[in-house]
Amino acid sequence: MELGKKEQEVSETLHIPALRRKWQILVLQITSTASLLLLLKRMSEIYGQCSDQFIIDHSENSWCPSYEHTRGLMWLRNQDELLIPDVMLGVNQTGTMSLLGPLLMCVVGVVAIDRFWASSNEIQTRIKQGVAAVFGAWIIIPFIFSWLVSTISNGFHFPWNSNDSMNHMGELFSPMGLVLELVFLGVVFAPIIAGLVGIWGLSKRAITWAVGYYIVVIAFHSILTFEPIVSEVDVGLRALPTQIGEGTLFWGLVSPLARSLLEVSILMLLFLESGTAAIGHMEYAVSLPEESKRDPEFVRQFNNVVNSHLIQLGVVVTLVAITTAMALAFDDLMISIVGILEGTQWTGQVKESLELQMTYGKVISAGLFIMAVAGLRFVVPWQTVSGYIESGISRMRS
Repeated sequence: MELGKKEQEVSETLHIPALRRKWQILVLQITSTASLLLLLKRMSEIYGQCSDQFIIDHSENSWCPSYEHTRGLMWLRNQDELLIPDVMLGVNQTGTMSLLGPLLMCVVGVVAIDRFWASSNEIQTRIKQGVAAVFGAWIIIPFIFSWLVSTISNGFHFPWNSNDSMNHMGELFSPMGLVLELVFLGVVFAPIIAGLVGIWGLSKRAITWAVGYYIVVIAFHSILTFEPIVSEVDVGLRALPTQIGEGTLFWGLVSPLARSLLEVSILMLLFLESGTAAIGHMEYAVSLPEESKRDPEFVRQFNNVVNSHLIQLGVVVTLVAITTAMALAFDDLMISIVGILEGTQWTGQVKESLELQMTYGKVISAGLFIMAVAGLRFVVPWQTVSGYIESGISRMRS
């Protein structure tokens, strides 16, 4: 057994092809990919709805600038036929089924982008020239062909004409339909393509871009559903409730709305941390000298570092979720403590006040929680506590 273990250590190296097959790196990449896909689903559910008043004034399928792609594509289909098949666009489907076709297109696009980057500069230039030539031919050839056919039938005339049968300018803009379809898809699936390219193409910039894109989407939704903005310009987005609601989940710490927003933040954190961690470990391995990449001691140390990172990632994400839930319910905790100590009617009135259930009330609650935790450092030796936790994790691993 010892001989087999030594042979395995010798066969393991820290080169990129070998690292891509290591189960630890694959776990990080698969975790990041799953978080990205779940993040897309939750974002579509939370920010992909139009307001009830907008639906009453227009229709269920009318387009509003929500984080959802099928409404815009159905609006395009009402103007003209779609070039991409409905099955691939997710049109006439709801829920998760509407995402499967576009996700398949994203996977194909990511593979194509990866092959494009892996090719030589000469091949990349030829691909660019070929795409430009095909696109140009798509614009020019149907235009010239329809003009010539119409000239044979109706005699010579300019391609622009008040008579629809002799007006051929629309042929020049036929590719714009495909461009618009890709734009409506890109609004929702651009971070998916960027995230997958970042995870499997080893690009931290693409991963951070995807996270930044989601933050911008959330910010724009918040601005466009802000009541003073809606009173002036109503674009039809469904606003999130102004009240967080009563905590009914996780021992009364989290309300259903807070859970949805907490899921988005945790998925975003997990996607970012696991994706960049896989890239960071491989960047470290690449920076090592060639002889160190084959050294069994370096391989063993690398495995220990990655294993520790996996455990720490799970612990940190769990602690972030727990502390965030506690921060949202910290005002209830303080009022309950005061009520136990004082027992006055004031505590009941404050606890039932709407202000504490509003968004800014929860922000104040979270701020007070941060101040309380910061003040506890004078009472609780956090470094000692974290040392006990790390030593406990080390004993579990051993």
